[in-house]
Amino acid sequence: MVKRILLPLDSSAYSDAATEYAIQLAKRAKAQVDGMVILDIPGIEKSIGPVAMGALYWADKLEKKKAEEAHEHVNALLAKFKKRCKDEGVTGNEAEYQGSPSELIVEQSIYYDIVVMGLRTYYKFGSEDEPGDTLDKVLGNTITPVLAVPDNYKSLEGANVLISFDGSLPAARALQHFAYFASNVNFNIKIINSSDDKSAGDAILQHAKLYLKAYIGKDVETIWTPGKIINVVNEEYLDWADLFVVGAHSKSGFLDFIVGSLTKDLIEYGKKIVFIG
Repeated sequence: MVKRILLPLDSSAYSDAATEYAIQLAKRAKAQVDGMVILDIPGIEKSIGPVAMGALYWADKLEKKKAEEAHEHVNALLAKFKKRCKDEGVTGNEAEYQGSPSELIVEQSIYYDIVVMGLRTYYKFGSEDEPGDTLDKVLGNTITPVLAVPDNYKSLEGANVLISFDGSLPAARALQHFAYFASNVNFNIKIINSSDDKSAGDAILQHAKLYLKAYIGKDVETIWTPGKIINVVNEEYLDWADLFVVGAHSKSGFLDFIVGSLTKDLIEYGKKIVFIG
């Protein structure tokens, strides 16, 4: 059951889409969605660069000017979020933070059931042309599931979902978190297992199927394949699925993902919703 949703905000189309997903999920689950905007002071200081002797006065002026502009930017994002919640009748709170985006998101995420954010992030005010690495850092450290979304909104109702499941603890954690999430939405779900042993794979799939049924009230399709999971997904399910569910270790970024390059490829592809448990 989802009751508290954390929504990190920036000025990108990815953030706009994340806002829609968070609000629609909140409406379905009767949940609260909290929008956070982060004033990236370290990013502002870094954007000024090294300062020559005698230029400290002007560097300080420039930093203050950038901070003032950033505050205006933050206020505009929070006002936009507040209006969206009011228009949709959703309970929402908004807050401004200062510091490292990834550290603050991880710090706050422990008090939420899910984090909804873009597959690309643009938290560094004044340098929004290039996405940052906040999502990677968040995934490497948070215990809270993340719904990472592309830059366009599509209703989750009736969406096709592919769950990559090998029976490991990270995959099981993702399955459990997704079950709480899926209990509020009518998904079309398939669970896929890639392994050398069909009997063992089928047994794992059956357990996962029964677990999900307890939450969503219906059977889901199961698929066993001896093929490499990333190849099977790319060749057979990339177009079909709207949302992918994958598990991840909570340590240090992409190298610790239990499904290896599949998660990294899906995020780099950037066109599908990815639920990382």
